[in-house]
Amino acid sequence: MRDIIVGMAGHIDHGKTTVVKYLTGVDTDTLPEEKTRGMTIDLGFTQIKFEDNSRVGLIDVPGHEKFIKNMSAGASGVDYLILVVACDDGIMPQTIEHFQIVKLFGVTRGMILLTKRDLVDEKRYEEVKKECQEYFKGSFLEKAPILEVSSKEIESYKRVKALLYRELKELKVEDEKKYFRMDIDRVFSLKGFGCIVTGTVKDGEVKVGDNLTIYPKRREVRVKSIESHGEKKESLGSGNRCAINLSGVESSELERGDIVARNLLVGDRVDCKLSLLESVPKLKNNQRIRLNIGTTEVIGRVKIYEKNYILGGEEAVVQLQLENTIGGILEERGIVRNYSPITTIGGVELLFFPKSDFNRRDLQHIDFLNTLSKNSDRVEELFKKDMSLDEISALIGKDIELKSYISSGKIYLLDKKIIQHEILDEKLKLIENYLIEFHQKNNLKKGITKSILRSLLFKELSQKEFNILLDLDKVKESIKVVDEYISLKDFKIRLTREEKDMKEEIFSYYKNQKFEVNSYSYYFNQSKNKYLFEKVHAYMIEEGFIQYLEDEYFILSGFLKESIKLINEYFQKNITLEIKDTRALLNNSRDSAILILRKLDTLKITKNIDGVRVLIKN
Repeated sequence: MRDIIVGMAGHIDHGKTTVVKYLTGVDTDTLPEEKTRGMTIDLGFTQIKFEDNSRVGLIDVPGHEKFIKNMSAGASGVDYLILVVACDDGIMPQTIEHFQIVKLFGVTRGMILLTKRDLVDEKRYEEVKKECQEYFKGSFLEKAPILEVSSKEIESYKRVKALLYRELKELKVEDEKKYFRMDIDRVFSLKGFGCIVTGTVKDGEVKVGDNLTIYPKRREVRVKSIESHGEKKESLGSGNRCAINLSGVESSELERGDIVARNLLVGDRVDCKLSLLESVPKLKNNQRIRLNIGTTEVIGRVKIYEKNYILGGEEAVVQLQLENTIGGILEERGIVRNYSPITTIGGVELLFFPKSDFNRRDLQHIDFLNTLSKNSDRVEELFKKDMSLDEISALIGKDIELKSYISSGKIYLLDKKIIQHEILDEKLKLIENYLIEFHQKNNLKKGITKSILRSLLFKELSQKEFNILLDLDKVKESIKVVDEYISLKDFKIRLTREEKDMKEEIFSYYKNQKFEVNSYSYYFNQSKNKYLFEKVHAYMIEEGFIQYLEDEYFILSGFLKESIKLINEYFQKNITLEIKDTRALLNNSRDSAILILRKLDTLKITKNIDGVRVLIKN
């Protein structure tokens, strides 16, 4: 179970910070400007300590409309909401906006606190209470407790604290074993310590000595020390306020909105599920917006898949094209606000960081996003994309247990790249269809080389990954690999009568010449069927009947072996071999002798020293 975060939200001057002070004994107006103005403009963090020594984190979020982006930063980690409404004012614009934001962040439990009870009579109190009951009907606050407090009655705050304790005991907050991740809300430097960043641990656990990365800057850092609410810690888990002293970076290099994490995907384009508030008439395609996610605000545009607009109360898959890079994980929530005038218009749930350009009519990708946004096996869906194991782990924020997926045949592991079984079936069909056509056109070739097939159909795979793919049992059921050649499993070279005749014709050309080497063109020009000559000659080279010497010169393999034997026998009685000696041995021309000697040099049988050959001894 991770630590619970309680969020205190509501309109400016409705007494949130006063409530926090009575519940915790701490004044969360921490900045000088806050003290002067009497309002919280940044996030105030503290703890509520209960009688059994249990603790929960408490965030006092700003109430002024100018600081809603700060409110969003606090709401993104809240598990339980205390919504403050002053009895004299009732529900106000920021009350509504705070509630909408918290709801968009997925909060499902909370209470309503009616403050300043001492300033109104019973009639007004009942009016405000009824107003709250009616306004929040149908929401997660419909059956929430409604309590009254007064700064003149300390007992009223004790009742709130007691009820909060009971409420939180019933609240189940599961802590998946996710990677450590914390949105940075403050950065500063202390003499003798260096760079310090603060935030609320969003996921996972951080330990002294951990090596982490600052995103999206991708700066590698090391954890020197950890504090929480003034206490030194060796480690700290999700839900806790955290101050981390980092080495490897200067405070001037970091800023609010950065993320310190173990592993994270980043990008300036992100596919999301967007939920538009009912109060918003319409959101148009390409509309400029502000995205509040984590502790950062980014400006961008909304690209809507399939549609030209989204109506109030609707949900749709969209792509946010942002002016700056953000980081995040699957299901992470953010708030979308109008660029101008700045008002909250909806919320997003992060789904995917696309690698390809936006295509609003890509039905396959739209179907993928819709499936990903539902409560299905999201990991299995991600296997369908061209993603490495590390990228999928970064997107879901935790290590993936692959054994069950592999044993059930749902995925195959190609080094660090994952291929889903349906994708493998599609790839296999591509290979088979290509080879069928290849064999029809090239019936005398062993197959296509690995390098060519990979460049044609599998550019996204490294040579190592491609070799692993070819070695899969499923692939070997229909495809065989011999040396560097790939062919259908049942493919065999079968010569037609014409091809057999041409093979004999070519043999006769070379046999007649023996050690006298002529060019390919010499034989080619003698043939009446030049297309067939070219085809069968290539086959005879590939099958090893003919050996390449250099340029366009070839020799029968048998004659090359015989020449090697004769020359080896010569060296048993002699130390050196000259061209004239070779001519005498092979009974051929000077040019032919030189070509054969050069081949032996290439084969590391002989070595040319000033025009004279010596035998290379193994």
